Amino acid sequence: MNSSTVKVPQVISNRDEQRFAAVDELLGRLDKLHSSPVVALQVMELTKDPDFEMGDVARCLDHDPALAASILRLVNSSYYGLSDPVMSLPHAVTYLGRRPLRLAVLSFGLVKTLVSGAPAQFHQTYWKRSLTMAAAARKCAELSADPEADADTAFAAGLLADLGMLVLAQLETEQYVEIAKEPDHTMALVKQEREAFGFDHMLVGQRLLAKWELPTPLVDAVAAHHTYLPISPTLNHLLLTANLMTEALWNPASVYMQPLQQVLNRRLGMEVDELITLATETETAIKESMEIFGVRLDDEIDLEAVEQQAREQFGQAALESDDFLGGLATLV
Repeated sequence: MNSSTVKVPQVISNRDEQRFAAVDELLGRLDKLHSSPVVALQVMELTKDPDFEMGDVARCLDHDPALAASILRLVNSSYYGLSDPVMSLPHAVTYLGRRPLRLAVLSFGLVKTLVSGAPAQFHQTYWKRSLTMAAAARKCAELSADPEADADTAFAAGLLADLGMLVLAQLETEQYVEIAKEPDHTMALVKQEREAFGFDHMLVGQRLLAKWELPTPLVDAVAAHHTYLPISPTLNHLLLTANLMTEALWNPASVYMQPLQQVLNRRLGMEVDELITLATETETAIKESMEIFGVRLDDEIDLEAVEQQAREQFGQAALESDDFLGGLATLV
């Protein structure tokens, strides 16, 4: 993956300022519904120092049993493949170390805060997409030869990418839950969001994560996870790929199978057989993530349909995807 970044002067138009103000007003309403994820943010603050005290973090996590339990489930999952289970929180914190711990707290602490307030009928929509994006982003990072492709960071980015949808589902429930029924959760969904509210869930997520002072690369990737730009940071490419993978896995006949193959070929050198293997491994990783988060998905991925569509569309992918990727570039 090309990890270079082109620095472009930021020019904020009046229209942009209006959109930002509208989103910030929305997030102000969110503050009245939820307190900030105090423990998660406290852990983030404690771990800013590379020499943080493990005991301080463990004691902080004791105040949020659900978050602590999630950390323990993660450490004991197949992602880390430990031969002996980790039973204590201090041991888990010590084993993870600073970077993976921060990412785990981001994932579990912040997502939990917003999922708890979303309408029940929206839970499946959110978890289906987020667990798939997280699993796919991690798998793509593991396959990448790019040294900047960190699997834990990619997983956290995938899980946090659609937080903006959760905000809209809570604050504009009746209207947004109907919009979220749109099966195309990339271009068509964004179009409907912009028509209804004047902004999209990507901008909402970006402003929320920035407000919580999360790492800038993570915030930027969330802001651009529906957007294809050839020259952009590695994490952005991983998250876009995971988004396209999510579309293709849950709806193999969608228009996103071809651009997915094109991006995988360009960024990871993958052909159709490797795509099918990636799909199978992602499905397994989704099931693992369901256990970690204590989530059950009602639907299942049809891997046979995915393979059939991938092979049928493979010959056309190289010919037709450039125009489609150009369409994704217009989402900025």
